Amino acid sequence: MRSMEFVELFRRQAVSPRRVGPHRLELSFANDDGLYAQVSDLVARESACCSFFEFTIEGLDQDRLVLQIRVPANRDDVLDALTDLAITAISKAPQ
Repeated sequence: MRSMEFVELFRRQAVSPRRVGPHRLELSFANDDGLYAQVSDLVARESACCSFFEFTIEGLDQDRLVLQIRVPANRDDVLDALTDLAITAISKAPQ
């Protein structure tokens, strides 16, 4: 169920996901009302399930929210899958 929530979130990306390190992914979103709360809730539930994830949410300004996802080296496969999911979701998002 959370995977579908991530897909819906990824469709809202302002730009394509960016690998900012070997074990870290950055996603950028146009900030709107309720987005921070939605992302916070989703990553809290994912962290409770999969404690190897490290999520950081930054509201760099009122117009943009950045979600960084970090995993340990032995879980790069999960980060690769999330990256692919994010790329697919943004490519299918309505323009």
